[in-house]
Amino acid sequence: MKLGEVRKAAWEQMDLLAQRKQALQSMLKEASSGSPGGAQFDRVEISHALAAVEDAYAETQAVAEELNTLDATIQNAEASRQQCEAMAEAMEDLLKILEICRRISKGDKVPPSDENKLMEYSHELYMCAKNMALMHKNAEGKKHDSLWGEEEPQQPQPTPAELAANTEVGNPLEGVSVPSTSGNGSSDA
Repeated sequence: MKLGEVRKAAWEQMDLLAQRKQALQSMLKEASSGSPGGAQFDRVEISHALAAVEDAYAETQAVAEELNTLDATIQNAEASRQQCEAMAEAMEDLLKILEICRRISKGDKVPPSDENKLMEYSHELYMCAKNMALMHKNAEGKKHDSLWGEEEPQQPQPTPAELAANTEVGNPLEGVSVPSTSGNGSSDA
């Protein structure tokens, strides 16, 4: 099962158990009030059923908390990975900018698009590179191709929440048993 589905199932199971717990508590309250003419309930049976429901609720809640922790961990890891990718791309661009600056400073010829990228990044760095190029104006400069080439269209990446919700986790709720109640819990004795 996917993490999102398991989390939803855990919350639904907790809601069901909370409703059962509330019903059993009201039955126990009614039995202890000893109202005449009311239904007769076995208090011991109700107490045992209530304890079983509370245990199942606690187990389900523990599993739900683990699932929430897993979800948050996956989301944080994915967000960190995406940030690292963005930083790596930014560093690659910075290295290209510095290489363009170095090439211009040596008096080499670079494509106008690369010159424009350097100028957009830092006008001061561009002017410094052009001034350095004046010192090498008599030297034979190499002609370079663009460092950027053709831009590849980027594939849309899933958000961290989408990735976490679609992560396969099995079914950790299999070990949690939901106690069954025998209808109204009345005794015929």
